Amino acid sequence: MREEKSQLRSCPHNSSIIGVIGEGVVLPCHVVGEDIPETFSVQWVFHEPSQKVTVSRYDGKTKKEDQDERYDSRTEFFHSEFQAGNMSLHLKNLRSSDKGSYTCVVSFNDRHHRGSIELQVAAKGGGPSIFLKSHTKEGIGLTCHAAGWFPKPEVVWLDGQGRVRKELSTTKMTMMSTGLYSVVTSMNLERGSDMEVSCRVVNNLLNTMSESRVLISDIFFPSISKRLIVFLVILCLCLVLVSTIFSKLKRNHKKMVLSAKAKEEMEEEKKQLESILEREKTKNRAAKSRLKKRFGPLKTELDFWEAWSHAVPIRVNPEGQVLELQLPGVAGVESKTLDPAGPNPPCTAPVLLGEEGFGAGKHYWEVEVGEQQDWVLGVVREKGRQEGEGLLPGQDYWALHKSQGRVFSREGDGRAGEQLWSDPGIGVLLDLEEGQVSFYGTEKKTMIVRMSLGLGKEPAGWFYPFLSKGEGALAPLIHPVSIRVPLERL
Repeated sequence: MREEKSQLRSCPHNSSIIGVIGEGVVLPCHVVGEDIPETFSVQWVFHEPSQKVTVSRYDGKTKKEDQDERYDSRTEFFHSEFQAGNMSLHLKNLRSSDKGSYTCVVSFNDRHHRGSIELQVAAKGGGPSIFLKSHTKEGIGLTCHAAGWFPKPEVVWLDGQGRVRKELSTTKMTMMSTGLYSVVTSMNLERGSDMEVSCRVVNNLLNTMSESRVLISDIFFPSISKRLIVFLVILCLCLVLVSTIFSKLKRNHKKMVLSAKAKEEMEEEKKQLESILEREKTKNRAAKSRLKKRFGPLKTELDFWEAWSHAVPIRVNPEGQVLELQLPGVAGVESKTLDPAGPNPPCTAPVLLGEEGFGAGKHYWEVEVGEQQDWVLGVVREKGRQEGEGLLPGQDYWALHKSQGRVFSREGDGRAGEQLWSDPGIGVLLDLEEGQVSFYGTEKKTMIVRMSLGLGKEPAGWFYPFLSKGEGALAPLIHPVSIRVPLERL
């Protein structure tokens, strides 16, 4: 038998092709200048470092096609074009492990024709997301996360003019179970730096990129309040005054030995000085009270914006599930108990369950409830639920619930409490780092209630958002949260 290479070409003018992970690619192989008999055979071989793997084989005698188990249902020949010399292989649903060298071997008339091709694979992942990691007077810690990239991408931080920032950054790339890379990079934005920040992820193989941009407000570096300066000046004056009083009292004490009259005069003067000191203390308390009123609302609003900085997109399953609620009776649903006066009669209500769950980190979303009289929303922990099944009775969940104009909260251990509150929008922060879930009023930007998840030492599991299923204009809606914006100046 003879082996010839001159009659086979794999890919004109190029020995390498690029395929996108999850999509298909054609490995080219063409026999030219030959009449192809029916009794030919074609074999595609993948070259691993330690062995050769037969990807797919076609035998013209038996008309059968065989594949290696790792390529099962992922390869396809162009049977209708065999006689024209097209022995190319369509490789479907590309994986990162498909990268490497492939050889096409065509045999007929006691001759073997060979051709090789190098396959490179790549994937453009999701867009990067920028999160506020920490905040101090010296600077702001920012973290950028992107997943689903291959091969390892290039990550850079840019300023408002598109230039690479001078701040030092740390980048960690982790290969996920799918064979794709997850990227986490962090930097510290110092006071006085350009407040416009971009995180750019670049795939040099595909010559493509994805970028996310945020603008940090000056409110995160507040200046010292004038009232605080006044308070400090008053405090210094009080200290000077107290020091003077003690010095004068010491001198008067010496005079007490000389005469009773001097003693009476000293006592009278002492009373006058103590009266002055009490008036100054009263002024200090008033100034301190004003400072608390000034900074109290700011701290509350900063807590709300910190929660908002962890906003994530939420998609819900349009098919309603049935969830057993250990809460006061829900109007418009069927109760499972005949005792309406019971403290927590169990009720069932159709709910919409989030398509994606969370097992770690911080996640925030908003629900628009408007002026509805009855609704329920919160998070539920997965317990014995298989894919495709609904929620089972006895699930652990943490919810905020409105019934007949009254709002109740329910923790995972079954405790419930009534809340005096009303707001057309609800924000939910699932904090699996601290093991708690918080509910906010989006209009007043204040916290309604915070509940402990009670995780303890046991695995946290997966938590899913849910909200009651309404009809028409009465249905609660997931309200998309836009990119974080700065706090308004007070």
